[in-house]
Amino acid sequence: MKLPAIPLVVLVAAACRAGDAPILAHGAPSPARMEERPGRDTRDVMRSVDGIPGWVRAEEPRIFMREGLYGHINGGAELVLQYGFRELAVHAFEPERGGAGAAGEAAAPAAREIVLEIYRMESGEAAFGLYSTRLEGGEESRPEVGSDNWIMPGQANFVKGEYLVNILASDRTDREVGAFMAAIEKKVPGEGTVRPAGMSRLPVEGMVPGSGRYIKGALAAQNESPFLEAGFWGFGEGRAEAYAARYGAAPALSKLIIVEFGAMPIHRIDAAPGSAAPPGVPPDLAESVSIVFRDYLRDVRRDGDTIEGRNQIGRWFLFRSEGRFAALVLGEPNRAAALSRLDEALRPSRSASPL
Repeated sequence: MKLPAIPLVVLVAAACRAGDAPILAHGAPSPARMEERPGRDTRDVMRSVDGIPGWVRAEEPRIFMREGLYGHINGGAELVLQYGFRELAVHAFEPERGGAGAAGEAAAPAAREIVLEIYRMESGEAAFGLYSTRLEGGEESRPEVGSDNWIMPGQANFVKGEYLVNILASDRTDREVGAFMAAIEKKVPGEGTVRPAGMSRLPVEGMVPGSGRYIKGALAAQNESPFLEAGFWGFGEGRAEAYAARYGAAPALSKLIIVEFGAMPIHRIDAAPGSAAPPGVPPDLAESVSIVFRDYLRDVRRDGDTIEGRNQIGRWFLFRSEGRFAALVLGEPNRAAALSRLDEALRPSRSASPL
């Protein structure tokens, strides 16, 4: 049960670190490993995207299914698959010959093309989850794009329905990329961004805007925090999923993670006979968390239903569970604020599913 020790310098930053595994890596595709299909249905956004002002398709789209994804994404395919991947379409666009680019500029050389990646996931919630793994909070967005989106130099991202769309344009301005994204968003099916119901459990007060994440699968859990790496949580088996957000302001940022157990059918995750834990919840959850806290923290103790400890710089780490939900506050400078956030996250009226 004892986990390997983590260097203290890593632990101090662990509460607030972002998930940094490659999500949408953009290395060159490997022809030997990709699985492609030619465009077929021009009404399907995965096979054909036309009518973008100032832009034309440079080639037929490349379609990747599950096996081919490994050839396109350098090191990030497993994370995408754990969120529920269906297929990926990669489109290339070039400025319309003799015309203007998306923002009215003269036609540019082929090196300034725009690459469009469209990930079709198994559900809107899955698409949002994959999208959310890139969020830190406070990212710049384009108000003319109705779905959740962010933009940074040379890249933009939005999530609409079951589609996650990534735009790569290293030699284009934010204005050009933003205009291109707005045009593409109108062509993608769906009714805006779909968030899992459990996201509503995250308290709004003090939250860094746009920092909410949906955590599904072992890799996403490990990237989110070392406190979620242990197998007892059940992320790897689909027995748990989580919702996380950052709170406060730099340099005093903290994180709240709410774990929901019972993602799989109840008959597959019933607790052992005689266990006091609700269905789906690990029978010795509190003791397991206590061991993790003692491995990583100091002054670990139990105060009623709450387990707490501090790191080397005195930040508070708290845990409590209620029914099928458990909450961790990681790295909060103020103990009273941490307790209040736990109370709010675990209030029965905030339940996203029956307890």
